[in-house]
Amino acid sequence: MTDKVGEPQYHSLSLAYQTYLRHDQKEQNHWDDVCRAFRQYASFGMAQWANHQNRFQSLPEVQQKVLPKALRIDTEEYQMRATQYKEAAIRNHPSSPSQPIMDSTIVSDSQLSKTSSVLKSLARDWSAEGKPERDMAYGPLIKQLKQYVPLPRGDDVGKKPPPRICVPGAGVGRLAFDITALGYSVQGNDFSLFMLLASDFILNGGVATPEHPIMISPWLLESRNVHSPTDPLRIAKIPDVDPYTVLSERVNIDENDAEYIPEFSMAAGEFAAIYSTEREQSQWDAVVCSFFLDTAPSVVEYIQIIYDMLKPGGFVMSFGPLLYHWSGPAMRPDDKTLSDYHERYSYLDVRYLNSVDLCWEDVRETFINVGFEMVEEKAGVHSLYTADRRSMMNMSYRCVSFVARKKVRLPEPGQRSSAASHGSGGNSSLSSSAKS
Repeated sequence: MTDKVGEPQYHSLSLAYQTYLRHDQKEQNHWDDVCRAFRQYASFGMAQWANHQNRFQSLPEVQQKVLPKALRIDTEEYQMRATQYKEAAIRNHPSSPSQPIMDSTIVSDSQLSKTSSVLKSLARDWSAEGKPERDMAYGPLIKQLKQYVPLPRGDDVGKKPPPRICVPGAGVGRLAFDITALGYSVQGNDFSLFMLLASDFILNGGVATPEHPIMISPWLLESRNVHSPTDPLRIAKIPDVDPYTVLSERVNIDENDAEYIPEFSMAAGEFAAIYSTEREQSQWDAVVCSFFLDTAPSVVEYIQIIYDMLKPGGFVMSFGPLLYHWSGPAMRPDDKTLSDYHERYSYLDVRYLNSVDLCWEDVRETFINVGFEMVEEKAGVHSLYTADRRSMMNMSYRCVSFVARKKVRLPEPGQRSSAASHGSGGNSSLSSSAKS
């Protein structure tokens, strides 16, 4: 339910999640691991630098002699490059007097990779350099949302509740923020605590503004397809907008006239665990997905959940490829049964072994069979994802952009419509764990 007039409801991960942690030691340990990964990122960067230099020094002398001066340890050029790298590493290091710079427990390569992904996502979502990618991936979705799920206008502003929009796979929060800034009530959702902490810092931190930005070097650990030695060191300034100022201006409605203001929240946890519950059924006007559907172990399950959570006549807008993050190893000829296959790869998360990878045409037909009708569809739409625009290689996706509408089913004689049965509004609280 959209909140009545009062203080605007903003992103509220910090307090809610910290309260949750006090009752779950396993989640507290995971929280500590994620924070440790952020703290150790700079140290890993310097270790990588040292590794590269050691390899150069191990080359035969005849090869070392022809290296550029900046790669020979006894030169001023080398010292200058080392200083530049160290400064870039420090930029990515969160300073906190209450935390040690280096913990006794060293994080895994997987945790370091996730930290690097978060820094690139921050540049994509919250820097001026990321705007071209946002225009590719978010622009079509916002245009479709405004077309098919319009906001109240004229005298209805503040008198009617704004449409409720769910943004699953919200990452570091820019798409959810941009939709909220238009005047919609929005709930973002993500499972990754790495992403959730970063979005919390931007949306709730109050530390950085466009006038006083945080400077990061998100491509620091890149050593392949590099054109210039300074390319991985370059700065991305975040954020390019002040979230609090933008949202405060958006909800600044005369309290004497307004009854409803937009709501903004983030739900931490598995999409299926949160939105498959009865309280979420028929509560949402639209589900807006950017690079999300292929994160499902079973895209069929996600489609069914989206159908149930939408109000009759509600829309799902989606943009992205079908990379299928949980796609597992191939079955071998000597795997006679599915049990043999599972036993062979028992060390993997079971989701890698149960992932269902459908082609787009099968995904489209599944949407229709579940109860949607396709309103728009466009294939082969070019997009990048956290790409380094100065790299010698970038992966380009040929995405599908589509809009599907949940069909309005006529009630059986003597029954109320599903919209009446479920009600016209709902209230989703922040919940659950984030372990990715």
